[in-house]
Amino acid sequence: MLDNMLDNLKRMSDGSIALLLFIAGLLIFTPFLGSVHLFDWDEINFAEAAREMLLTGEYLRVHIDYQPFWEKPPLFLWMQALSMKIFGINECAARLPNAICGAITLPLLFMIGTTLHHRMMGLLWTLMYVGSFLPHFYFKTGIIDPWFNLFIILGIIVPMLPICKERTILSALTSGVFIGLAVLTKGPVAYLLAMMSFGIVLVLDVWYKRENHIGKRIFWLLYMSIFTALTSFLWFGIEILQNGTWFIEEFIRYQIRLFSTGDAGHSGPFYYHAIVLLIGCFPASIFALKALFDTSEKPMHDRLMQIVFWVTLILFSIVKTKIIHYSSLCYLPLTYLSALSIREVMRKQTLSSLLVFSLGVGIVLWTILLLIVPIIGLNLEAILPYIRDEFARLNLGAPVIWNGFELMIGIVYAIIAGFAFYQIGIQNRIQHGLIILSSSTVIALMTFLPIIAPKIEGYTQASPIAFYESLQSQDVLIYPTAYKSYAHLFYAGKLPPRDFPNYEKASDEDLMNGASEKPVFFMAKVQRSRDLQKDTRLEFIKDLHGFSVFRVKSTIKSSKQ
Repeated sequence: MLDNMLDNLKRMSDGSIALLLFIAGLLIFTPFLGSVHLFDWDEINFAEAAREMLLTGEYLRVHIDYQPFWEKPPLFLWMQALSMKIFGINECAARLPNAICGAITLPLLFMIGTTLHHRMMGLLWTLMYVGSFLPHFYFKTGIIDPWFNLFIILGIIVPMLPICKERTILSALTSGVFIGLAVLTKGPVAYLLAMMSFGIVLVLDVWYKRENHIGKRIFWLLYMSIFTALTSFLWFGIEILQNGTWFIEEFIRYQIRLFSTGDAGHSGPFYYHAIVLLIGCFPASIFALKALFDTSEKPMHDRLMQIVFWVTLILFSIVKTKIIHYSSLCYLPLTYLSALSIREVMRKQTLSSLLVFSLGVGIVLWTILLLIVPIIGLNLEAILPYIRDEFARLNLGAPVIWNGFELMIGIVYAIIAGFAFYQIGIQNRIQHGLIILSSSTVIALMTFLPIIAPKIEGYTQASPIAFYESLQSQDVLIYPTAYKSYAHLFYAGKLPPRDFPNYEKASDEDLMNGASEKPVFFMAKVQRSRDLQKDTRLEFIKDLHGFSVFRVKSTIKSSKQ
């Protein structure tokens, strides 16, 4: 069957394969997008900003809780707002832009890989991307990074294509527009990453005497920077012209704080992202290891991809805030380099014993990871006495039903991936084995989202979200106290205040003293709940598996609400 499929691919045109990959991407990434609520913080954060755009009609300045939110530019939020305008305000609409990004990314990787090398390289790059865990999974989420990463890589690699390479202005324009779009998606870090990558390549080329036109390269960087600035001006410039510099100043301060401090408790060791990439990007990470450290002479586009990976990894390893998707730009160069290595392995038809062993370890590790969640769920009563954290223990007391069939995800993955290992390591049928191994990842993730993710959410946030949803049609105020969340805004459907855009939220203390004409509810975690139960201004409503709901007993009229 695989032989027939490969033979058919050989007879197809590149355009037909690209179209087939786009359709396959839609079929892989769009199912079950709405099968689980959006997760706090990032998914709900972005979706809430898009929802408030629709309700207020304010599309230029980003708002959260109807107050200016300077952490992110608006391009991705515009995509979500458009999706919600068409499909309604729901989880599927919030995640759909990334599913479309995935469907677009697959044929783009094929076409770029084919143009820079050959068709097999394009197919392998696509296969490694869709068949590795984190790169695949992020297309099923509602966070910014998939579009951000795609824009940056296009800005870096498209100028290397023959159509642009010998046309200085065209290549600079193309690069600048894509990098500018990345800036509009997530911020100036896009320009920083691109300039560091281009700059390091230039320095190395000069050092190794591979560059005879330094001035031309420097002018190219200048042109690219101008086009990046012009593209970024579509938002940054208009915002400054209309509203002054305050919003942009706050935006820049936030970016600096993100680099210098562990934001909101998201800290970790220096090697955090290296471990995430090694495990999360399996199996591509195993094949890419050799290419990542390869210092031999290679084309500029290969050197650029290698440098983009290291610049991103080192930069975000230095950054104090450690969040898993901060290193997600590494996914594209890592899978590209893995495809290069695989092509070399296929040419020689030999695999090192270390590579085979590493593949086996990775399959065993991911089998354990896919099995461990249902095993814990099926044996909670035996595990709970050993959990010391009271909040976690109460979370795990939520009514989540496990039937045992959830184990089949890990079991099926182990069988398919094990057969792939046999094909690669024993039979030396590398091409067949890689297709089977990538398929095992796709199957595991397509079943994980509708089956396991809702159960994980059942422990972590389902109870408070159900309470928020029960108040959607009521004109009330709901706020978390002593912890950060955006779920109450999105799932209670908070309406714009009468004095938007000059609205300022009253402090918790003022609200407890009755500074609102509306009913006010507070959601607290168990530790904070003990203090609130002693507060005579509040009425205890209910416990929600680690969370508690309180209502302010009295209200007064306030022009702020």
